[in-house]
Amino acid sequence: MPDVTQRDPAATAATLSEWLATRLPQGASPVVAEVEAPASNGFSNETILCRASWQSGGGAEERRMVVRVHPTRHLLFLDADFSVQYRVMRALHDAGAGVPLPTLRWYEDDPQWLGVPFFVMDFVDGQVPSDNMPYTMEGWVVDATFEQQSRMWWGGIEALAAVHRVDWRQAGLGWLAETPQAKNGLQSQLDYYRRFLDWAANGRHQPVAEATWAWLLDNRPSDESEPVLCWGDSRVGNIIWDDFTPRAVLDWEMATIGPPELDLGWWLYFDRQFTEGLGVRRPPGFGDHDATVERYVELLGRPVRDLFYYEVFSGFRFAIVMARLTDLLVGSEVLPADTDMGTNNLATQFLAQLLDLPSPAG
Repeated sequence: MPDVTQRDPAATAATLSEWLATRLPQGASPVVAEVEAPASNGFSNETILCRASWQSGGGAEERRMVVRVHPTRHLLFLDADFSVQYRVMRALHDAGAGVPLPTLRWYEDDPQWLGVPFFVMDFVDGQVPSDNMPYTMEGWVVDATFEQQSRMWWGGIEALAAVHRVDWRQAGLGWLAETPQAKNGLQSQLDYYRRFLDWAANGRHQPVAEATWAWLLDNRPSDESEPVLCWGDSRVGNIIWDDFTPRAVLDWEMATIGPPELDLGWWLYFDRQFTEGLGVRRPPGFGDHDATVERYVELLGRPVRDLFYYEVFSGFRFAIVMARLTDLLVGSEVLPADTDMGTNNLATQFLAQLLDLPSPAG
């Protein structure tokens, strides 16, 4: 089954035009054009950008749209449920939760159209910090003023706290607490990522990940915070920014119910990985670790605990993702078969630094 880079743009436009006619009132005569796949397409989902126009009672309408497509070849996550991200965003929107989100349109689970399920949302204008080259090394974030960087950092923390303040039961997200990743709090997360590591390693030794796993078992917190809705992939690079203010919080495929430290630890870990881990200076306008935690606690309205544990757990989780991603890149002939990226990467290098382990580079 083709991925988006193999789809014919004209054929895809015709298919989406036909599909959109089933979702709009009769006589709308929709036309989809300018189909493209952005260069930043990842492996967890496929993305199609397009422009759609149609007739309505008020005259002609036109919108830029984003089509998120279930991956057809590149399965990055273990046991991933593609519908989760749409269902979570829809629940947050309907609950008026105050989390900045794209305008959601439709979810389609019938494979007759694109071969797999997909959903559609409006395009959001703005900027997204780069992972490659990391935004801490070059680009519009490091080129910004202190005040702009400060507005960005604290706006991101406010968006994260807004997610965690959502009454997820009232918002109809109780089903998310019953998934295998959430049923028993942190233990469910540990069990899930242990299975994920075994699958991603595919029989290959993962020395840093295994040493980190032993540390996580030996240092597991004795108590857990009251669970919240967790964004899952909570970091600066998963927000669309407009004038250094959050316009849309993206990438909810890792969403779960769990302790808030899961998300805060992930946010802090990636901040450290893209600075300490790369040996570069943090953007001077970004708040320091202690001030960030203090502000987050103020916004959440209750304390957090064991943050270093959750930062290490975040590195462990990302190391597993990197091991799986390496196989996908080798399978796509982007990397050679003898690459060591699966064991020697940003995540394993920084974990070794955090836990005083032997360097994965040898």
